[in-house]
Amino acid sequence: MDKQIAKLSKLCEHWANHNESHKENFVKWRNIAKEKGLNTIAEKLDKAIELMDESSKYLLAIHEELK
Repeated sequence: MDKQIAKLSKLCEHWANHNESHKENFVKWRNIAKEKGLNTIAEKLDKAIELMDESSKYLLAIHEELK
């Protein structure tokens, strides 16, 4: 496999894993926003969480395809 393609595959896997750590923080702060009555902020964080999951799905699909 081409070195750059191998690196891209590894990077996609890394980015997906890194997204998960960000997602954990989003969930934490979404919950805090809810506790403080900041419902529109919590809803936006929910959307960010959803999009982070979708992004990770695509990154992992790329990783699998390039393996």
